[in-house]
Amino acid sequence: MSDDLKLGHLKIDQLGYVYKDIEKQAKIMENMFGVSKFVIFDPVDVKVNYRGVNKTIKMKAGFGTLYDDTQIELLQPVEGESMYNEFLDQGREGFHHILYIVDNLQAVINKYKEAGIIVIQSGKVMRSSYVYMDTEETLGIIVEFAKEGKRGRRKKE
Repeated sequence: MSDDLKLGHLKIDQLGYVYKDIEKQAKIMENMFGVSKFVIFDPVDVKVNYRGVNKTIKMKAGFGTLYDDTQIELLQPVEGESMYNEFLDQGREGFHHILYIVDNLQAVINKYKEAGIIVIQSGKVMRSSYVYMDTEETLGIIVEFAKEGKRGRRKKE
């Protein structure tokens, strides 16, 4: 694997957690662990490809910050099948994934595929594309990679 795709050469941009009740967990993280006040969004429909099948799921999400620059993401599945439900169905809650922002998402997917690591779930959120790689058995946690999309320019009128 090329050096620019090794995790030690990348900055962790986000720590992701999955819970049955993110509002309860947000208060715990704010009060006990010094995470900034979370912004929690109402549930929204999200299109994903989960284990090779296109699906629409409903998710609730919250975002806070730790150490001034590490985003903390709280996810709560509301409807539909996804890797988040899979996690909860295993009787688990808590730390779920780490996110790295990369310039070339397809190159990362290809390199991990060469190593026998597949994409569990992928999708788009606004301008960003993301993939969750199946690294739990080899690393002990899921790794997410995302590529931020470019902003379109507004035409002057």
